[in-house]
Amino acid sequence: MRKSGLLSPLLLLVCWTGLILAGTYVLVETTSRQYLAKKFPTTKGRIIRSEIGEGRMIRRGIEIEYTYAVNGVKYHGYRYRYDDHNVTMEWQSTAVVYPRWSSQKVYYNPQNPADSLLMPGIDGSDLLLLLFALPLNVLTATLWRAMITQLQDHLRVPPAGGVRIFKHQGETRVPLGDTTAIQEGLYVMSAAAFIAAFPIVMVGGFEPSMRLMKATWIGLLGLGGAFFLWRLVRNRSGVYDLRIGQNSQTVILPQTAGRPRPVSVARSEISGVSLQRRVSKSPSGTHFSFLPALHHNGSETDSQPLKLVSWGWSEEKARAFSQWLSQELGVEFKGVEEEKPGWLANS
Repeated sequence: MRKSGLLSPLLLLVCWTGLILAGTYVLVETTSRQYLAKKFPTTKGRIIRSEIGEGRMIRRGIEIEYTYAVNGVKYHGYRYRYDDHNVTMEWQSTAVVYPRWSSQKVYYNPQNPADSLLMPGIDGSDLLLLLFALPLNVLTATLWRAMITQLQDHLRVPPAGGVRIFKHQGETRVPLGDTTAIQEGLYVMSAAAFIAAFPIVMVGGFEPSMRLMKATWIGLLGLGGAFFLWRLVRNRSGVYDLRIGQNSQTVILPQTAGRPRPVSVARSEISGVSLQRRVSKSPSGTHFSFLPALHHNGSETDSQPLKLVSWGWSEEKARAFSQWLSQELGVEFKGVEEEKPGWLANS
């Protein structure tokens, strides 16, 4: 992606992030207040207004008013929950349960008695909305990570493209795994949350039971934790590392780019390093990414570059890394080549 092509995606991402953060803040803030309100003291109150609110196009939300007294001081309350206009709430049934002139229990903040509500605590709809929010927030964070990487690559490319390089006991090791353990756990949780949301709504509507939502979240956390540990063990095992042996004169290719396992290649059979340019088309246009690859003179994979990563990098990062790798191996840097679909990634 070129410099001139970053401004529009950046502006769109800023607008998208603003919407997601605003919605998430309101959701988390009201949910936490609902939880803390369970410990509020109570007093008797009298409902003086209870009806569905008027929206711009349709009637929505619950409009409620009640009076109550704390230590001899009279107050007016206007809140059923901290999210009276929650789209998952059954407003009509709520107005029926809390009819006008009825006597109801009022929960009030002992530090600020004017802060009151009729229904404290978290319900299934709160956990359902958090379920909806999880994939959106993880997606937003992933987009920002990619955008920041693009901006950094355009401003200043670090040595070897910023890829970590470890040298120890005659071996150079370069981790090339696609994701960290934390990313793996979050991605799996987000995908599972997105998939689970549809059957939950079909079974329990927008007000599912707490039992169902607790079981769902326990399952999501367990699944995310399991994949976090799996990826942590895999990353530390070195299967995603490019390993260059100085004494053994071999190069071990990582378990990436479709290879089912690490592959050992003799250094003498490596003739060069290139960038494979991958073309991706989307509604927003044509995009390019670049994959470092080794040219191997083995009989089975002649003329078939062995890609080192599964997902493309920016040209700046891929070029810096490929140039470092060609110098490390003492072979020619062949520049940019078009990726040919169907070429084998593993040997």
